[in-house]
Amino acid sequence: MDIQILVRNNLRNIILFIIGSVSLNASAIELLRSTESWNGGAFHYPSGKAEITSVKIKLEKGQETPFHCHPVPTMGYVLKGKIEVITMNGDKAVLREGDAVVEAMSTLHKGRSLGGPAELVVFYAGDTNTPNTIFPEEGVESKYCDKP
Repeated sequence: MDIQILVRNNLRNIILFIIGSVSLNASAIELLRSTESWNGGAFHYPSGKAEITSVKIKLEKGQETPFHCHPVPTMGYVLKGKIEVITMNGDKAVLREGDAVVEAMSTLHKGRSLGGPAELVVFYAGDTNTPNTIFPEEGVESKYCDKP
């Protein structure tokens, strides 16, 4: 075998090994671990057939969601911007880009973007028979949401 071919093949294998080694050095950073929501509330898992749902929410500058509640454990991660969360009782939290949060469960609340557009990803750990989000105008909030 020609020495140039041998060197070229070995060099190619070494380069592939180095590239593969670099890409194997992935890291995992825990974003959140909690036994309660941002406002100190408890959460529990529904008893039906498990269902995980993920939703990306975009808010324009100053835009706010209507009051709503989540009858299932809900986690959010702010991708962009700043969001103020306010409960019907007046509890508040400001979430910034990179923040992870367990949302208030069964507590009526709303979110509002501050200073510019905002985006977040929300993950619901629910079941196939329970809605992830309830709005008071749907008339079923008494079944799923705590009274303020």
